[in-house]
Parts: sequence; structure tokens; C-alpha cells
Amino acid sequence: MRHSTSHLTSRRPAGGRTPLSVRAARDWAWYTRGQFLLSWRVFWRNRRSMTIGFALPVVLDLVVAAPLRGREIGGLNAAGYTGVGFVGLAMATSFVHLLTAVVARREELILKRLRGTQVPPSAILAGQLGVGAAVLMLQALVLGGVAVLWFHAPPPAHPVLFLLALALGCLVFCALALALSGPTPGTEAAPMVALPVLLLCMFGAGVFTPVSSLPALLRAPARVLPLEQVVRCLRTAWFGRSFGGETWNGAPLPRLDLLHTWAAAAPGLLTAAAWAAAALMLTRRSFRWEPRRA
Repeated sequence: MRHSTSHLTSRRPAGGRTPLSVRAARDWAWYTRGQFLLSWRVFWRNRRSMTIGFALPVVLDLVVAAPLRGREIGGLNAAGYTGVGFVGLAMATSFVHLLTAVVARREELILKRLRGTQVPPSAILAGQLGVGAAVLMLQALVLGGVAVLWFHAPPPAHPVLFLLALALGCLVFCALALALSGPTPGTEAAPMVALPVLLLCMFGAGVFTPVSSLPALLRAPARVLPLEQVVRCLRTAWFGRSFGGETWNGAPLPRLDLLHTWAAAAPGLLTAAAWAAAALMLTRRSFRWEPRRA
């Protein structure tokens, strides 16, 4: 019995102290929380970031989708179809805000000063990215509520798949924002870098209208865009149907069971994951903590 007690005692940390790995994880979470709360307050106090980063997809959804309530796409409510697409557009607007915010913090030497403290660099970025993810989730709730309650779309058929596509899309555009922040020369140039990406996502990724309705020359490039793949996965998860070939006057899309729904979404998820991996690799090479003039 004495041997057993001494064996158990010997496995405890000396002096009852918390293991180093646990303390490090707890400190990291604390620093990340602090960065998140700071970035969260800055986001809602900045009128430009609040307008572009949050309100723009919601307002466009109300303006564009509302007139489509009497029409159908692939046998589905066109307003609900477009409303789910605007959840994807929210990822692009989150990209615009994150790119601008990171470049501004770098040029104002905030990132440099933070990196000189005991705050881990990963916690600095995680707090900033967490705000983008939280705002995106809030937008998804608002846009999804509008689609169901006002546009009379059905609730999500496969919520787990929808959340997976949402998380993967968020990762793609957060990584792209960090990657493109490096070569962006300054705060004034950030909108010029972000705007082409936003416009390409708005008009070339099937948010407003099916990709099959685009000119034939543009369809193949549009299907390579990460947002087109993510939007297709979001719609597949929401409606339980396979998207990609739907048209305004086409036949109704057949319903899919759970297995075939995941199979239909798999190519889009894999393509988005490849984009995320490439963006993360580019981030490691191009991200800067100090102003380019330095």
C-alpha cells in the first residue's frame, strides 16, 4: 500500500504546480482572448469596417434577392438560393476587412510592438482572425434567418456539412488576406488590392446568378475560384441537392440522401482545402510584421 501511494505521488508535478504545457496553453488562450476583444471593439467602432465587413452582404441580399421571391432556379426558391450565396459573399467582405486591418496595424507599428512583447505571434494573429470568423458566423445567422423567415427557404438540410463548408471558406479567405497583406505597400493601397478580389467574387462565383448563366468563355475560370466552390458546397448542404449545372429555366434538381450529398460536396471541399493550403504556404513566405518602408 505504501508503495502504491508513493507511486501515485511521484507522478504529480513537484509542489503541485501546473505542468508547463498546460500553463503555456492557458497563457496562449488568455493572450488570444485579449487580442480578440481588442480587435472586436475596433471592428464595431470603425464605420468603414462595419459597413463593408458586416452590413454590405446583408444589404445586398435584401436588395438583390427580394425581387426574386417569385422565381425559381433548378426548382428552388430563387430568393433563398441567392440568399445562401450571400453567405459566401460575406467571406469575401471579411477578407477585405482583414486585409485592411492587418496592413493598417503593420504600418502603424502595432504588430511590431506586439511581437516585441511576451504575446505569442500566433495569438496575435489568432485574435484578429477570430474576429473575422465571429463576424462571419453572425452574418450567416442573419442571412440564413432572412432566407428562411422572409424568403421562405427551407432550413439547412445538412447543418454539419454547412458549418464545415463555412469554416473551410473562412480559412481560405483569412489565409488569403494574410498572404496578400505582405506585398501590399501601405494602408492606402489595401483597398486597391482587396477591391478586385471582392468584385471577382461578387460577379464570378455564382453568388447572384448560376455560373452556367455566365458567358461560355468565363465559366471554366469561374469554377476554379475558391468562392465558387464554397458557395456550391453551402447550397448543397442547405438544400440537399447537387449544384453546378443549374439554370434559370432548367429542370428541378433531384434531392440527394446524406451519403450522396457529402459525395456531391467533396470535390468543392477538396478544391477549397487546396486553396487554403496554398494560401497558408504563401503567408509563411510573404507575411510581414514591420512596415515595408522599414
